[in-house]
Amino acid sequence: MSGDRSSGRSKRPPRSHEGEQMRHRPTLARVRPMAVLALTAAVVASGCGGDSAGDAEGGGGELVTINIGTLPTANAAAMYLGMQEGFFEEEGLVVEPTVLQGGNEIITGLVSGDYDFGFVGYISAGVALSQNVPVCVVTASDATGTSAEDDWQALVASEGSGLDTPQDFAGSTLGINALGGVAEVLILAALDAEGVDVNTIEFIEVPFPEVPAAVSAGRIDAGYGAEPFITTVLDQGGEVVYAPQSELAPEYPNGSYAASEQFIAENGDVIDSFTQAMNRSVEFARDNEDAVRDIIPTYTEIDPDIAERMRLPVFTSELDEQAIDEQMGFLEQYDIVQAAPTADELICG
Repeated sequence: MSGDRSSGRSKRPPRSHEGEQMRHRPTLARVRPMAVLALTAAVVASGCGGDSAGDAEGGGGELVTINIGTLPTANAAAMYLGMQEGFFEEEGLVVEPTVLQGGNEIITGLVSGDYDFGFVGYISAGVALSQNVPVCVVTASDATGTSAEDDWQALVASEGSGLDTPQDFAGSTLGINALGGVAEVLILAALDAEGVDVNTIEFIEVPFPEVPAAVSAGRIDAGYGAEPFITTVLDQGGEVVYAPQSELAPEYPNGSYAASEQFIAENGDVIDSFTQAMNRSVEFARDNEDAVRDIIPTYTEIDPDIAERMRLPVFTSELDEQAIDEQMGFLEQYDIVQAAPTADELICG
């Protein structure tokens, strides 16, 4: 499909709410409690000081410790490579990672002061900011692949599923890792752009590790998987049937590092140092595939054999404002939030 993202959004009519099955949304009701939780944490923590970057800054050349909330996923590899290669230390920083299970948990930790930086998706950050949770994106991290043949996040199904074209997804039941999250939004956007009646699609929550079994058992028509679970399905004889993000555009923005607005206001030098180190780390990861494959098993439970064969994220330091702006528009178009921020508002000034 066309890579003209700005024109693509204007051609997609808003979804009809009439007769809609409520099992796959209202997404606004699902998302709001997590955002409110994060905002509450920010209010509670507003008078509390941390013991990380803000306290160490100005210590006569001493290394500053930064706490980062991260995920046990392949696309976090760039940060770990930066630690291994000494890029953060060269910028005067020591990274203390805390592995969490989701973006909402990380954002809550950012505004409560538990973490100085957090590894989150643009959509998660946009949902938070739309609910007045004071976070913004500092740097880019990774993007999706270029097609269904190399994308590391995709819909997978059993062989012979009959899901051969986008139109075949009408009336299907799809498993996604979180209702109202990145997967649901971008699947809807990509299929909508292909003229599919997305109101006929039903979403149920299936965590990434459970996708291979759910597909094999026929509990879902297809499941949204991320590596290494795509490789697991392929090893079991399944197939990739659709890659929504790379259908929207090759190397579509996916992950980023964010911080709270309060931390940014109080730690300008640390922000600059982190940005330099993270961008170096991302570019190193992009240019050194073998190093990425070697480091993934050191901080995840991914088997080294799988790490050698799995599809890898596309690492990029580019903040693609046009594509990020499009994603923010999808949040409104599919009723995830009432008023989404622009890319300019989401990216730290």
